[in-house]
Amino acid sequence: MAMSRNVDPDTAILLVRHGQTSLNVTGHCMGRYDEDLDEVGHIQAHRLSAKLAAFPITSVYTSPLRRARTTAAILAEPHKLELNVLNDLVELGVGDWEGLHPDEIRRGWPGLYRQLSTDPSGLTIPSGESFPQATERAIRALHLVLSADRGKQVLMVTHEVIIKILVAHALGVSNSIYPRLEIGNGSLTVVKFSNNGCRLVTLNDTSLP
Repeated sequence: MAMSRNVDPDTAILLVRHGQTSLNVTGHCMGRYDEDLDEVGHIQAHRLSAKLAAFPITSVYTSPLRRARTTAAILAEPHKLELNVLNDLVELGVGDWEGLHPDEIRRGWPGLYRQLSTDPSGLTIPSGESFPQATERAIRALHLVLSADRGKQVLMVTHEVIIKILVAHALGVSNSIYPRLEIGNGSLTVVKFSNNGCRLVTLNDTSLP
């Protein structure tokens, strides 16, 4: 009789977008602007924390930006876990677009705005970061976490662009899918990894506990 092959248990990556900020409400492009959560953002984070309190989460990783760190700290509290700050989880560097409203970007850079809205796979933002650069570091962060926390449930608190990039990576598709995905503030997206590949389990869950 053939011997069974050992299969590692699934590693569950719980991707959380930070709670709402004031600029999220107005729709302005944030990028690396280091704004903290507003009142609604705190409520979103606490509701998600209550929802995840019974999950056997073993590690919490976060972007260095305040809106992510505040969210991560609220989520980590029921589990009594320290935060692991990963610079590679920081939001896309938007350069000249930081603080601008989408209408201003559309008027100032119509071609690049159209690319962002249709297929940003090769987009480089003026004085900012390219999508290929952001993809490289997001996947690097994912591999670090998978290596360190194999077979466990792990929280990664990050940003809209980074979560969309990681979802595309998990599905084995390009970032051309980016405009078709919605990742709301305080949302939960779950991807499970095993010897047989990865599965997108949950996308943009904002339901209440």
